[in-house]
Amino acid sequence: MKNLTSTKNATSLTISLAMMFLFGIAKANDEVYTISGIVTGCSSKNPIHVLLYNEVVFKDMAHIQENIYQPDKSQECYVPYMLEVQKGSYVVAAFEDKNKNNKLDFFFFIPKEPSGFFRKFSGMSAPKFEKLKFDVDGNVVDANVELQ
Repeated sequence: MKNLTSTKNATSLTISLAMMFLFGIAKANDEVYTISGIVTGCSSKNPIHVLLYNEVVFKDMAHIQENIYQPDKSQECYVPYMLEVQKGSYVVAAFEDKNKNNKLDFFFFIPKEPSGFFRKFSGMSAPKFEKLKFDVDGNVVDANVELQ
């Protein structure tokens, strides 16, 4: 009876270790890529927020990543940024936080602060994920955003 219990414990331990090893390798193989670019069109006086969205959160404008940069006030606004992501489809947006309240302010769905997307957006309707997205399966450079 003792050997049977020891065998069960050894088997459970072996299975547990194998699962940890396999999940550890799977997690380690989730490659991380960078999205990098430059934000322009700002005043150099206020913080620049760079936001990352995936399809799940885009409709609610609940970004999955946010980096805040303070431009060099002694020169024209030119803000390099970098985001780390896994393979997938994303939208990059940015805005200048003129009133420093850490959010993009709107007036009847129209941004009151300079803002923009990596993929150009124009029109009188709400931005659509499908029109603004880009696929990441390697590093993305020159994902520049011009604030309007």
